Amino acid sequence: MRVFFGLNIDTDTRRALADWRDRHGAAAGRAVPAANFHITLAFIGELENRQLDALCRAVDAWKPEPPAGAGEAFLDQVGYWPKPGIYWAGPSQPMPELAALARKLQHVGGLVGARLEKRPFTPHVTLYRGCTEPPPAPDVLPAIPVAYDHFTLFASQMGRQGVSYQALEHWLLGP
Repeated sequence: MRVFFGLNIDTDTRRALADWRDRHGAAAGRAVPAANFHITLAFIGELENRQLDALCRAVDAWKPEPPAGAGEAFLDQVGYWPKPGIYWAGPSQPMPELAALARKLQHVGGLVGARLEKRPFTPHVTLYRGCTEPPPAPDVLPAIPVAYDHFTLFASQMGRQGVSYQALEHWLLGP
């Protein structure tokens, strides 16, 4: 099973982000369905059931110091990564608390055999995939808050309609 940790985005925020994208963020690529919007914290990759169980147990046993807390990511910039052809929205301000959480989840994933990510953590929501050229600068930047109070372990599933993400487990973040 292909899994990753991420921050789920509520329905109203997904709708607002999709509306901004459709009005101001056109790109030559495949629009990601709003139902798939999330902020990836740590990509874990393919795991067997026993590894998945071990991963969940390891996260259950983890006690962050200082405790990871709830918060808000403010999506107010866009970016483009040419090699994967991804156009995204994300926060312009550094988010050290999310970066620390992402590093810890990557570490926990490594304990059960996941590959470790070498790229620096960049919190973002993928708006388009498969972009064949850099998107034009939007006339209006996004200004969308994404509140979070938990993180989720997602499974990536391929179906007739494309990829969808199923929430497998949630862990609450402190106040």
